[in-house]
Parts: sequence; structure tokens; C-alpha cells
Amino acid sequence: MQLIFLVASLALLWLHLAGLTAVVGRWLPYPVARTAGVLLVTLLFCAVEHFVGLGNLSWAWPFTAALAGFALYVSRNELKSSGFWSAEKVLLVGFAIGFAWKYCFPAIYPNAGERTADLYFMLNYMPGEQLPPLDTWYPPYKFDFYYAFMHYGAALMARLFGWEPVFAYNIAFGLVMGLSLTLAWYFASRFIAQVWARWVLVVALALGGTGITPIIHFVVGQPADKPDSWAATEYMWGSARFIGNYDQWVNTDFGRSLLPKGQPIPKPTPDWEPRDIPMENFGYQFFLGDFHPPIGGYLLLFLALSLIAWVEAPPREGEVDRRRIGQFLLPITAAAMLITNTWIFPFAALLVLTWLGWRQWQKNPPDWPAVLAGAVVGGLLVYPYLSGLAAQAISTPIKPVPLLDHTPPLRFVLFWWPMLVLMGLALVDKKTRPLAICFAVAFLAMLTISELVYVDDPSGGKYDRTNTTMKWWGWLYSGGLLAGGALALASTLRWVRIAALVSLLLVCSYVYDTARYWIHTPKTELGQLNGKSWFIRDQPALRDMINYLKHAERGIVLENWLGDAYTNQGLVAMFAQQVSMMGWVNHVSLWHGAPSSVWSETNLLKSFYKGEMPDMANWLARHKVDYIVWTPADNNASPQAWTTINTAIAGHYSWKPFGDNPLTGLWVRREIKP
Repeated sequence: MQLIFLVASLALLWLHLAGLTAVVGRWLPYPVARTAGVLLVTLLFCAVEHFVGLGNLSWAWPFTAALAGFALYVSRNELKSSGFWSAEKVLLVGFAIGFAWKYCFPAIYPNAGERTADLYFMLNYMPGEQLPPLDTWYPPYKFDFYYAFMHYGAALMARLFGWEPVFAYNIAFGLVMGLSLTLAWYFASRFIAQVWARWVLVVALALGGTGITPIIHFVVGQPADKPDSWAATEYMWGSARFIGNYDQWVNTDFGRSLLPKGQPIPKPTPDWEPRDIPMENFGYQFFLGDFHPPIGGYLLLFLALSLIAWVEAPPREGEVDRRRIGQFLLPITAAAMLITNTWIFPFAALLVLTWLGWRQWQKNPPDWPAVLAGAVVGGLLVYPYLSGLAAQAISTPIKPVPLLDHTPPLRFVLFWWPMLVLMGLALVDKKTRPLAICFAVAFLAMLTISELVYVDDPSGGKYDRTNTTMKWWGWLYSGGLLAGGALALASTLRWVRIAALVSLLLVCSYVYDTARYWIHTPKTELGQLNGKSWFIRDQPALRDMINYLKHAERGIVLENWLGDAYTNQGLVAMFAQQVSMMGWVNHVSLWHGAPSSVWSETNLLKSFYKGEMPDMANWLARHKVDYIVWTPADNNASPQAWTTINTAIAGHYSWKPFGDNPLTGLWVRREIKP
């Protein structure tokens, strides 16, 4: 039954995408039309819902499906002969790659990256109330402090199709990654005639690593006492987080001679450590599995590059020249980046500005009315979201990189050589040189900036630059690899094409580590797209509690403190689509400006679950708590506290048991309807 539902859901999603593509494809190339259509529709809904919440939309999908089917029927003859179905096949392959990862690894683990936080972002938007919505980790405050436009889009999809949030989360991951790959394919196809060469480039992007990948096994050998299952995971992240992290594990003669320990002698301070400088490129996102802002940033990057390719490449045979629309859409991609991945906005804007300046330098000015109109429309669409976000944003000043925090030169070259080589090769041929200059200036300027300044976030010490390079480097590396690789493979010079091919194939050596990871990593949650199977496995009482809360009146749920972040705290409420009285305290404190009340209330929460709070009923009433969770973990931690709590709050809450051994259940506020 689950498989039937999945197939039907994917068919429904495809029908909507295909209908939208058929309509927007009257003016844009189909791969661009698909993503641009999704972006514009989502931006429009997001702007509207800042004025009026549209609530549950599941009543609408029969009508939207009928409209999509009608659009396909009306355009059927044109679609047969226009490359539409070829574009759909590419989408199928791209989506299959992204969704295969989530089908095999769908769990929402709290200690696995940012999956839990990403689900929380989505859950804020699920009720469909006027934006900004209630913060479901810290009521009664609003969720107006994070760039979560992509999560709004995933929640909008779930609301339309009536999907569970985690199911939509996993589908949305595959969709965003799949759309990104279709755009990469389209970009490559505008320049590269050979289909096999396009595949090499796309594989290098989707399953490729960084510059260190081809030699990582020669500098860090697998320890004899470690199994293949351990090594499979370690090498996956080692290519992305090599500098200042994995390079400290060098254990071969070749590695020690090539990469001596990356620290100054003498140390500036006794506790000085090599700087952790990661690059989480596009291909790494599949392994990471987070539905996090970087993947939305990649989608907008590849859309911007595809629009530039459409505008700059000669029109294909039979293609009506509507490239002015591409110039209109280009600044909208930068505007959307503001609310999708704010860290990347300066680089997204720089890419657009570089292209504009390059067109002026080429004495082929852009269509300024179209560009300015796109900038205005993009600004108006994101303004409602941005108005709240700007007021609540965390202060993160830009600072110059200290001398000892710069990337060690050899490590820098080893990390970046694929992009640098491909950009250099693209500049050789006169045929590709003009556009290669545009991309080289843009991406090399970004790379230079990233080495000169960083965003001073709350991290410190060895992690001063970590968040900055994690966000910036992967984005500009992947964009530079795609742009430089496509132009180098399109060269009329055979040696340039061969050199580009060899470079890309070396990057593709990451396929070996990916295959090992798939072979050796257990797939215990295979196909369990609800994301919570691991949490309720062998715990029927916990499963029943979540099911009860899922169908109960929406309210505030109290759960015990289990740590300041990346713990199971709040999962019962999240999987039941309820509101947590307190989410992960570290995140809540950071996002809400570090109010002292967050920590004082957390201390009171701890005392409540220990049975030590003197006035429990009034404290619960002050926070309008409707449900109080008591799990086996709570029972094991403080078995005597249950009686104390029950006695103190019995006049206001009734006990609803779900298991006796160990004791598991809920206290439900008496005013709540059963």
C-alpha cells in the first residue's frame, strides 16, 4: 500500500510539473521553464500569504491536476515535436538520483546534520496561517528570523497534495536536486554537442568530489583496525572537510611528505589549532541528505547559469528568440537568494552584475528595461518575507581573514585545481573565450573574496571560517566547475577537450567512495519515508502517543530537556505536527537573540521533570501547555518524579497512559476535547 501511495503521489507531482512546464515553456526552454515556473509560483504564494493565510489547500489539487492535464492535452501536438519529452526524461533521471538517496536513507535523525532543524522549518509553514507563522519551537514568538523560503515551498507542496511533512521533506529533497541536475544538463547542452560529454560533466557535478578526492586514499590510508563500513563513511566526508580536519589524519609516507601538519611553528598561542576550512560541494549534498538552504542555493545558481547560457548561446533551429525574458528572470534569481540562502546573496548578485558588466564591455549592452523590471519584480516578491527577516537577523559582521587563518597554499591548490584548470582551459579557445572571461571573472572574484574576508558568526577558534567556507566554497566551486567544464568541453581544440575530460574524470573518482558507502551502509529505514521508523521501532507506546497527538487538537507540547541541541527533545511534537514549548535551546537562543529567558525556562523545565518545581500548575498555565509527554527515558531518569508531578497537576491535567512497562503517556489539559 505504501508503494502504491508513493507511485500515485509521484505521478500527481509529475502531472503538475509537466502542466506548468507546458504552459511556461511557450516562452522559455523547457528545463528552464519548469524551474522558473515553480520559483515564480512559490514566490507569489509566499508574498500573498504574508497578507492572508490560505490554510489547508488539499481541496485544490483535483482542480489543479485537471488544469495541468488540460494544459498537456491542448499542447499535445506541439509537445511531441519540441523536445518536451526529452526534457522530461532528463528530469526523471535527475529526480531518480536525488530521490534514491532519500528512499534508502529517509530517517530524520537529530544527530545527523540539520535534518531535524529543516523539518522544524517546514512544520512552521504547515498550518497555512498568515506569515510569518508561529514559531513551533518557541511560542508565542513568530518564525521570522531564518531564510527558509525553500522550506515554505516544500510545505506548500505538502499542503496542496495533503502529504505528511516528512514524506514531503524527502520528496522535496529529490525534486530540488533533480531540478538542479536538469538545469546543469541544459547548461551543458547549450555548448556541448556530444551527449556522452554532457554526461561526464553532470556526473562530475552530481557524484564528483573536490580536488583532493583523486589522492585522498594515498594520503590517508584506511587503518588496519577499521572495517570497510567505517572507512566508507569517513572518506565520503573527508573529501569535503579535508583542510584542517581530515588532513590531520594523514598516515602514509606520501601523505606526510606532501602535506605536513598544517600549523605554524612556533604556535601563536598554546591552544592554536589548524583551521577547519570545508567545502560542501553539490555532490556532497546527496550524502549529507539535509533539506537545507545550500541545496536551494544550488538550484538558483544553476537556474541563473542556464538563463545566461540561453541568452548567450545562439538560438537553436526553430527556436523563437524570446531571450529578453531570460534577462528579466536573471535578477529574480538573485532576489530569491536573499530568502533562500542569504549567505550566498552577495555572490549571486556578483554573478549577475559581472554578466551585466561583461555585456557592456562586449559592446552588446543587456536589455536594461528587462533587467530593471526583473529586479523590481523580484524585489517586490521577496519584500514581504524580507521585511521580517531583516528585523530579526542575527548580527554577523564581515571581517578580514587574519593572517594565520588563510588557507595553506598547497592545500588551497589541491582543493581548487579542478575549477581553476577548467576555467583556464575554457579561456584558451577563441570560440569560448568571450563567455569564459565573464565566468572566470565572476567565480575567481568570488574565490578571492572568500580568502580575504569571512562572516563572523558565533563560531570561534579553529571554526572561525568554517561556516563561511562551508556556505561559499561549495557554491562557487560547483558553479565554476559547471561553467568552466562546459566551455572547455565545447572547445574546438582537441587537446583542450582531452585535458578537460581527464580533469573531470579525476573528480569523478568520488564515485568509488560513493559506491562503497552505498554497499557498506545499512539501509534499515529503506522506503520508510515517514522518517520516524527508527524512533518508534520496538516502542508501540511511543508510536501510539504520536498517533494520538497527530489527531488531537493543536496545542503546545512539553517534552523533557535531553541536551542543548541535536537530541530527541521535541521529536514527539514534531512527528505529531504539534507545537513544542521549547525546542533545542542552543538554536532557540541563537535565533531569538540570546534572551536570558530561554535558559531560565530551560532550567525550570529540567526541575519540572525531576519533580522539584514548587508551583508546577501555574508554570504550565503561564506557558499555555496542553500536553505533557512522559517517555520511557523520563521514567528511567527520574522514576519517582511521575507521582510528584501527577499529584501537583491532577486538578488541571488528566493522565492518558499508552504503556505501563516502562510507564509511557501524556498529561492532557482537561479543557482539551478528547
